[in-house]
Amino acid sequence: MRLPLNESRNKCKRSMPSCGGAKVGLWLVWVAGKAASEMESSSMTIVSANCTGCGVKRLDGIKPQEASKIESSAIHAKTFVYFWATNNAILSFERFISSRLIRQKHLGLRVSRPVLRISVASIALAILVNTLTLAIVRGFQQKIKDKITGFNAPLFISKAGSAHIFEAEALDRRIPFLAELAQIKGLKSVQAVGFKPIMLQSQRFSDTIQLQSGKDSVVARQDLLGLLFKGVDSDYDWSFIKTNLYQGRLPRKKNINEVLISLNVAKKLNINLNDEVSVFHIKQQPLLKKVRVVGLYNTGFAEYDQQLVFGNLALVQQMSDNGTQIALRPQLDFNATLIKVEVQGDASNLLFDWGLGPDVYTAHRFTNLVDTTLKVIAYRFQNNTDQLERIDSATVLIDAPHLFKHSDLQFESGEPICLTDGLTKQIYACKNGELRFEFKDGAGTGAHFVSGFEISIDNFDELKRIELAVRNTVEMRPVNQHLLQVSNIKDTEADLFSWLDFLDFNVLIIIVLMLVIGIINIGSAMLVLIVVRTSFVGLLKALGANNRSIRRIFLYQAAYLLFRGLLIGNVVAIVLCFLQQNYSIVQLNPEVYYLDAVPLELSFWNFLLVNILTFVTCMIALLLPSRVVGRISPVKALKFQ
Repeated sequence: MRLPLNESRNKCKRSMPSCGGAKVGLWLVWVAGKAASEMESSSMTIVSANCTGCGVKRLDGIKPQEASKIESSAIHAKTFVYFWATNNAILSFERFISSRLIRQKHLGLRVSRPVLRISVASIALAILVNTLTLAIVRGFQQKIKDKITGFNAPLFISKAGSAHIFEAEALDRRIPFLAELAQIKGLKSVQAVGFKPIMLQSQRFSDTIQLQSGKDSVVARQDLLGLLFKGVDSDYDWSFIKTNLYQGRLPRKKNINEVLISLNVAKKLNINLNDEVSVFHIKQQPLLKKVRVVGLYNTGFAEYDQQLVFGNLALVQQMSDNGTQIALRPQLDFNATLIKVEVQGDASNLLFDWGLGPDVYTAHRFTNLVDTTLKVIAYRFQNNTDQLERIDSATVLIDAPHLFKHSDLQFESGEPICLTDGLTKQIYACKNGELRFEFKDGAGTGAHFVSGFEISIDNFDELKRIELAVRNTVEMRPVNQHLLQVSNIKDTEADLFSWLDFLDFNVLIIIVLMLVIGIINIGSAMLVLIVVRTSFVGLLKALGANNRSIRRIFLYQAAYLLFRGLLIGNVVAIVLCFLQQNYSIVQLNPEVYYLDAVPLELSFWNFLLVNILTFVTCMIALLLPSRVVGRISPVKALKFQ
C-alpha cells in the first residue's frame, strides 16, 4: 500500500488509540531501492505488520536496537530509512537522515571533501584566533593592572591641590575620621606612604674612554641617577614585590637604612646586593645619607622599575622637612655664649619654654658657663585660642673647664677655633682645656607626616563605587585647616588605562572578522553539500518530504562540521595557552610592552562565550544558503548527476 507521507502521518494520528498510542508508537520504514550505478526505479516497501484502522503498516513492539537488524536484512548499503513517531520518538527524521549522510563516503563527497575540509579548518582557525585574542588581551590587561596597582594602590588620599601622588604635599596622618573607611564594603586596607626625590650614586668603577689622540684611557667613574624613594609603613602589603623579588630580601622595619632597588637600576649604577650606596636628598640643603641595598626586584614594568626605590617610611620622614623639629646650638664670642633654638620645618605659632614657662624667646644668653644640661620645650598655639600643643623638645649638655671664662677661648680670624663640629657634638679650644657641647636634638613631628594614604580594594571592577564612598567620607572635612582629595589610578595613569581600554575595540574587530570568514566558508560548504546531493533532495521531495525538513537535514550536517571545527580549534587553543603559560614561548620587550612575555588569561566563561557566539552566529547565517533547497525541482533533481 502506498500513501503520501503527510496523508499517512495524519491517518495514523487519527487511529492512534487502535495503534497503542504513544506508548507503542508508530515507526514507518521507508526503503527506496537504488541500483549500483544509477537509479533505475524507485519503490517503497513497508516492512511491518498491518496497522489496525488506518491501513498503514507498523512495527509492533520493535525495540530501537532491533531496527538495525531489519535494516541489515531488508535494506542494502544504498538505501535510506525513515523512522517516524508521534510522541515517543527515538530519532527524528531529519536527524536520522543527516547522521546517515555524515557517515556516507559517496554521493559526491570526493568532489566536496576539499571544500568541507577548508570549511572545518576555517572554523577551527576562527575559534583559535578568537580564543587566543581574548585570552591575550584579557591577560595583558590584567597583568598591566596588577603591575600598576602593585606599585600604586587603586585609590590615593592626599592633601587637596596636589597635582600628582608623587608630588603630594605632606599631611598629618592623625586624621580622626580615617577609621570610618573600614566600614566601606570592598575596601581592603589603608596604608600610609611617603615619597621623596633622591639621587642615587653608583659604586666607583673603572671605565675605558677614548682620548682625542685615539688612545684608550682607563678612568674611575661614579654615576648619579635620579629616582623616587617610596617609604612604606610596617603594615605595607609586600605581596606584589615578593612575587617579583629577583634577589635578596625585603627591608626590615628595625633597620631604616635598608632599601630595595630594581635590577634595572642596579645594572645602570653597577650596584650589587648588600652594597652600601650614597643617597643625596634635599633638606633645606643637599645632604648625604648611606643606605644598604638588601634586595633587587624585577617586575618587567620598565616605567616603574627605572624610578622607584622602596624603603622604610621613617627614612623618608627623616629626609624630609615635614613637621617641626628643634635643636639647640651654641654661638660663642669674646663675652658670652648664646644658646639658640634652630627650627626645621614649620616654625609658625611657636612658643619656647626655657624653664620659666612658654615664651617667644628663641635664644638664651650665658656670660658664665658651668657644667650643666639645658632643655627647651616647643609649643604651638592655635590662632584665636589659648590651647597649647607640645611639639618637640631638645637638650644640650655643656662641659666647661674649671673657672671657664670666654676670654680663655682661642680665636682665629675673629672666630673661636672649633676642634670638632659634628651633628651630635662640638668641641672648642681653650687655653686651659676644651669647651664641649653635646646635643640631643628633638625627634620632631616629622613622623606624623606622610605623602598620603594608599587604599587597596578587593575587586578592581568596584573602583567607582568605592571611590565615591571614600570621597563622601573624607572630602569637604577640614583637617588642620586643609582639605583632602581622593584620586584613582585611572586618572593618575590615564594614558595606560586608555590604551588598555582601546584593546577591547581591537578584540571586537578581530572577532567580527574571524566570524565573517567562518560564516563565508561554512556557507560555501553548505552550498556544496546541497549541490552534490541534488538528486537526493529530489528523491526526498518525491517521497513527500517538505522543504523545511530537507533544510534541517543540511543544517544538521553543517552543525556537525561546526562542531568538528570548534573541537579542533579549542584543543589547539588550550594546548597553546598551556605552553605559553608554563614555558613563556613568546617573549616581549618590556621597554615597549611593559611585560617580558605574552600573558594569557583564559576564563571558563570567556571560553564558553566565544564558542556559543561562533556556533549561534554561524547557524543563523546558514539559514540563508539553506533556502536553496526550496528552489530544487524534484523532476529535474532526479535526473541530475
